[in-house]
Amino acid sequence: MSRKVTFKTLFLISQRDANARKLDLSQQTLLLGSNGTGKSRITKNLFWVFGCNPPKRNVGNWDSETIGALELSFDGKDYFVLRQGSRLGLFLDGRLLFGAQKMSEWSRHIARTFGYRLQLPRPKGDRFDQAGMDYLTLPFYMDQDGSWGASWDTYENLGQFKAWKKPVFESFIGLKPNAYFEAKQKRDELSVVLNEKRKELDAQAAAFRRVAEILPEDVPTLNPQTFRDELAELGRQAADTYNIQVKTRAKLLTVMAAREQMRAELQLAGAAHKELSSDIVYLSDLPPGPIECPTCGVQHENSFHARLTLSQDADTMAALVAELQARSDELRAEEESFRSQLSEIARTIADFDRTAQERKADLALSELLAAQSRRTLDEAFHRVALEIKVNLTDLEAQERELKAHAKQFLDKHRIKTVQEYFSNAVATFSQTLNVPSDEQVSKVIPGDRAEAGGSSAPRSMLAVHLGLLSTNAEYGDCPLFPFVIDTPQQSGQDEKNLRKMIEVAGRVASANHQVILAIETLPADLDISSFTVVPFEKSHGALLKEDFPAVAGVIRGPLTLLNEALGFEGGSRKQIGRTGAQDS
Repeated sequence: MSRKVTFKTLFLISQRDANARKLDLSQQTLLLGSNGTGKSRITKNLFWVFGCNPPKRNVGNWDSETIGALELSFDGKDYFVLRQGSRLGLFLDGRLLFGAQKMSEWSRHIARTFGYRLQLPRPKGDRFDQAGMDYLTLPFYMDQDGSWGASWDTYENLGQFKAWKKPVFESFIGLKPNAYFEAKQKRDELSVVLNEKRKELDAQAAAFRRVAEILPEDVPTLNPQTFRDELAELGRQAADTYNIQVKTRAKLLTVMAAREQMRAELQLAGAAHKELSSDIVYLSDLPPGPIECPTCGVQHENSFHARLTLSQDADTMAALVAELQARSDELRAEEESFRSQLSEIARTIADFDRTAQERKADLALSELLAAQSRRTLDEAFHRVALEIKVNLTDLEAQERELKAHAKQFLDKHRIKTVQEYFSNAVATFSQTLNVPSDEQVSKVIPGDRAEAGGSSAPRSMLAVHLGLLSTNAEYGDCPLFPFVIDTPQQSGQDEKNLRKMIEVAGRVASANHQVILAIETLPADLDISSFTVVPFEKSHGALLKEDFPAVAGVIRGPLTLLNEALGFEGGSRKQIGRTGAQDS
């Protein structure tokens, strides 16, 4: 399997402005132009089409509804990825492989395409979800507005997971390879099933215990033969009544166990509905616009769509609560019916008891029946518990196997080797890029940013990225995406150091990656013969009038397929590139 990802052609189109861009990308592409000519718009959209959110993509007069698409090759296949707002789709040979409007769904689909198995914890609770393209592509992109500082701010939505840096970068360089996280994911999923089974066993035990509390506490040990001998003269009528009572008690036991389970489910569903309703009320009281999460600082959009989605979820949960309540009421009615039947049977048994007393029986019939009921109850619980315990035993064995499988990827010698390789790579690149020795970190931990200051800081940042890429190529198993650098002229780089940054990045990264650079000015005598130069000469020139018809022709078909698959009538809201189009 080839790990290399090659970007072939980027397509951008603005229906509002009737502008577009068709940009063919070579193995080494140089976007060259002065400040404000649109180079950064291009680099940001290279990763935006995958679902990432680079900062300041929509600033200025940029059409926020611009549609992006990218032709790329990976593992011997040519893919086409398309994004329109929150709608994303992946195509192969003109066929829509999958589309999504929720980013979590898209992340799960696209991660499978690129073999990315990393699961990360959400800020609240213990729920893990698939890490998306913004985490996978983080080392491959140096954004002008978010990648040259002291924090990892390349994308705006990195706060969607907590404690993400360590696992993201350890998996990237192969310190803990993808195979480890895949095994760990399976183990974690199995642990959830195990916990559910344990809760089920506890719930069954609680239900049987409640039924047992109904029976008399002190009952004799029942000898069935003695019981038959003592009640022989009562005849077949007493035996039939006893059998009816046993069956009725068994039915009551089943109903009570079901009610206990239903009560727990109803509490969970009710709590979920209450929380959704509270969220709707909260959002309704706020004006439209972004809302900052108080926990992670992520900006969420308080839009009609967001409230509509919450409302639909609340309606669905309300329907579930009503359904559970209806079933609970049915079970309560069944329980009352069985109790009424047992009361009637008890009266009949009382008559038998009086007959037995008259015949000087040693034991009251009610005591014998209570003893038999308790024994029946114990046997029923044993059968139910045994089945669950067998399942638990099997699941625990599988869990041990998965733990052992994941542990084999945590070889201490290998971890030390990879860590040293990464640290040495960063040190070597720092020295090559003229980062002062006193500003270099002796041992770099995956996820650390550079600690250099002044004009040395951007070169130190570049050294970290090159170290990540080199270590991934040597020990990792992540895809090798193109290395995209936007505006290395940071912190007043002089020509000597700027030349060094371009030369080192081009030479080192191009060994395993496609390289795309966006540069304002070139140092004198810089050899760019290996690069295909794309000039940007017009102010705000990311999109062009002359590219509009060709790009519209490429985008129209896939966009229609995507919108139809996602349930938008008429395929797309507007017929791209057609004069006088109406909203569908």
